[in-house]
Amino acid sequence: MAARQKKLDYEAAVKELESVVEKLEDGDISLEQSLKLYERGVLLTRDCQESLQAAEQKVKMLMQQSGQDVLVDFDPETGES
Repeated sequence: MAARQKKLDYEAAVKELESVVEKLEDGDISLEQSLKLYERGVLLTRDCQESLQAAEQKVKMLMQQSGQDVLVDFDPETGES
């Protein structure tokens, strides 16, 4: 497995992940290159997930400090919680 690179911030990781997906979708690379890109994509996805989980935890903590106990799921169709 390739050496783990320094963790990027969320926005940079998403941008690089988008680039990886574009290269994989183009299909103009070798199988070996595709596997390396796929592996990088998996690592970036994990980093993004960890960043999102940390942000959610921070929001929960802030809500608890302000006296609100529960996060309410957001409904993307109505734009309401």
